[in-house]
Amino acid sequence: MKRTLTPLAKGGDRSGPAGNLVLDLSDAPLAAMPRNVKPMLASPVAEPFDHPDWVFEIKWDGYRGIAEVESHSVRLYSRRSLSLAERYPPLVDALGRLNHDAVLDGEVVVLDAGGKPQFQLLQNYQKARQGVLTYYVFDLLYLDGHDLRTLPLLRRKQLLAQIVKDVPGIKVSEHITATGRAFFQALSRQDLEGMVAKLAQSRYVAGQRSKTWLKLKTHLRQEAVIGGFTDERSNPRNLGAVLLGVYEGDDLVYIGHAGTGFDTRTRADVRERLTPLMQKHCPFKSQPKANAPVHWVKPELVCEVSFGLWTHDGHLRHPVFERLREDIVASTVHREQPEAAHPESAREEGSDTGTVPVKSGKPSSPRLGSSKSTPAKALSIGGHSVAVTNLNKVYWPAEGYTKGMLIDYYREVARFLVPHLKDRPQSLHRHPGGILEKSFFQKDMRRQPPPDWVQTVDVASDSEPDITRTLLCQDEATLVYIANLGCIELHPWHARVATLDQPDYLVLDLDPVEIAFAQVAAVAQAIRELLERAEAACYPKTSGKRGLHVYVPFGGRYTHEQAKQFAYLIAQIVHRKLPEVTSLERDPRRRQGRVYLDYVQNGKGKTLAAAYAVRPYSGATVSTPLQWSEVNKRLDPSKFTLRTVPQRLAGPGDLWAPVLGPGIDLPACLERLSVLLKKG
Repeated sequence: MKRTLTPLAKGGDRSGPAGNLVLDLSDAPLAAMPRNVKPMLASPVAEPFDHPDWVFEIKWDGYRGIAEVESHSVRLYSRRSLSLAERYPPLVDALGRLNHDAVLDGEVVVLDAGGKPQFQLLQNYQKARQGVLTYYVFDLLYLDGHDLRTLPLLRRKQLLAQIVKDVPGIKVSEHITATGRAFFQALSRQDLEGMVAKLAQSRYVAGQRSKTWLKLKTHLRQEAVIGGFTDERSNPRNLGAVLLGVYEGDDLVYIGHAGTGFDTRTRADVRERLTPLMQKHCPFKSQPKANAPVHWVKPELVCEVSFGLWTHDGHLRHPVFERLREDIVASTVHREQPEAAHPESAREEGSDTGTVPVKSGKPSSPRLGSSKSTPAKALSIGGHSVAVTNLNKVYWPAEGYTKGMLIDYYREVARFLVPHLKDRPQSLHRHPGGILEKSFFQKDMRRQPPPDWVQTVDVASDSEPDITRTLLCQDEATLVYIANLGCIELHPWHARVATLDQPDYLVLDLDPVEIAFAQVAAVAQAIRELLERAEAACYPKTSGKRGLHVYVPFGGRYTHEQAKQFAYLIAQIVHRKLPEVTSLERDPRRRQGRVYLDYVQNGKGKTLAAAYAVRPYSGATVSTPLQWSEVNKRLDPSKFTLRTVPQRLAGPGDLWAPVLGPGIDLPACLERLSVLLKKG
């Protein structure tokens, strides 16, 4: 028997006879059940926010599903109105127990043993039946003869929670109020797909992408149409890579190719699905260049990829195949460009849609234009408008690398790089004409004041009465501002503004002159061995040129002079051990064929190229942190470039983080070295 639902006047008694569920629907108009509903969609935004008028939910990693339940008859279908009933019959059985005529909106997911949604389990559920199949519902559009879509969201959620309570397999997607930033950080730590923000009073607008619903992903992802594929070089019967595009108007525009992210089963499945779609002509507006022969296909199959950022020429940086999206129509796939949401005065406008004021801008990691783009743009980064100019200016002529590509790189590595720049005065080494033109250093910003949101600090000279107004790189926006000035490389102080007389680390700069790099690696390992015997932690990175840097964390506990003296002591001991290949001579003419152990770089105000900084040399090499196991005769510093380092960071992450640790116990280390020297 269907449980009785009795409409009440507002504020009426919500109790009812035993076995009956009594709900107040007096504020909802009577109507026929809506059929084949197109779900309401969320607009992408770049940053999380807090606001008391908004609620925040998990963005589930599954299939969007609309459920129509009427007299125990159930239809469960996707965004494309494709039936999900045969794939997930347990959910159909569960929905049949609602005892209400209803239209629900939610996400079909499969949870792993840890309670985390796994899309692969969802795709394979029909065959494997592994994981916990769940329909997370987050909206109620219709209930027992009443259209609820004009009711406020929280009112709909209230009714939804009442009707699905204790129904196996059906769960309400819970929400929190106001604190979107903390919620998003928690989702990021759990590596969930993202967050959806919804205006608490918003109405349900079927088939439209509203700004009263906003979505934010913890990782950059993009839906893409597959327009072609290549064969695997080692086995032409296997899929190599897929060529991707998005629609701009009626044109399919190429945005890159993905050859990674496939397991063996998925690679075979995608190849099998693409083969019947093969055609002779290229479906893209302009035929892309490919590294292998391409099989063009009808642009019908949609996939989802993760990626690093949008490059300056409108392509995806390092796209990785995530999954096919059978629930999305190819013609609806467009480039997602999140806006920076500013919902302080959020309100609904008009009769059908709600809006939230937004600041005009691009996504956190946007493309910087194509080769035909205008020379100047404004990027919205962290709430700041950052002007970028002359993006197509070639900085590395031999490689064809441009200023726009440099900015793309710094945006992609900002989360690793900025912590090593923050609160440190910067010495700006500017190359406005590229690496072959004249460069200059700029330390004082008073003649060319930066935007108001860029932080500066006045630094007094120890020897002169002058004040230098130096720039601080506190965030990604400032990093882009610096790069736009033509600063290819970054030179931060060893100390931070709060403790300018006490560095966070000491540095040994290994500078070779006419000597094989294998010898540089051997010298670095000798330094590591000595410091380990003194129980002093040390960390290597490439200089980005032909040498290596070895850093020892100080934690701001000692002076620059103490750092310099300790570095000098280490250099002396290593030189005594390796006199044929090392030198303490500053004059390059007097250290030919040797590695100069430069300890002088430890004075106050001295700088070296920062970790992850690009260098103004051939190949656009990057000063790259290493693991000590990598420092050997096979190490090739030229392989670490603005092209390769972002991919590297996806693996080990920030190897340089320990450099900012608590620091060594210098007196104890000196005592141990003294003992070692006495022993010879």
